[in-house]
Amino acid sequence: MHGQQHLWRVEQGALRIDSAVAGEAARFMRLALPGDVIGVEQWVGTDDRLSFRALTEVRLAPLAANGTEMMQILMETVVVAHQRCREVVSLRTGPVAQRVKALLLMFADSVSTGATRGCDIAVPNLGDMAEILDAAPETVSRVFSSMRRLDFLQDRKPHRARFSSLTLRAQALVPGMTISSLMLRNQLANA
Repeated sequence: MHGQQHLWRVEQGALRIDSAVAGEAARFMRLALPGDVIGVEQWVGTDDRLSFRALTEVRLAPLAANGTEMMQILMETVVVAHQRCREVVSLRTGPVAQRVKALLLMFADSVSTGATRGCDIAVPNLGDMAEILDAAPETVSRVFSSMRRLDFLQDRKPHRARFSSLTLRAQALVPGMTISSLMLRNQLANA
């Protein structure tokens, strides 16, 4: 998409957007989820080299606008960019278990904002998740194993996860590498 000045709205799925300035390697910058407009960076003339990669099955719709309609799109994009910036911070700081939880909920919310019970959600593969979360793939895998043992996650396949966003959202602490899952399960059972 580099060099083009087209705007697109994400209708379905998730895109990973990486950015690089001249002479540097591309790095994860943000996710684009349903409703987001992509291409604004190139349209306004940024000199970043952007790359877009589908993390799940994606459907895009071209946007053709001018005048007041274009101003509204640009204003919406600024608001969404601020939200995506906050999300990236939450996905790259704090305990890995909390980052995994935040990423899963982002993908669940991009499909449906309502609380779902045991729905299959399209998610990135383990390697992409680890890069987005700035964590080792092994650590992310251990978090998933812990979540399965505690029934926060019913199933995970390379590009899908089955979980209840309502149940996962209600968990104040998702066990990770620092708390024994067995100990936490016993505490929950005795509460």
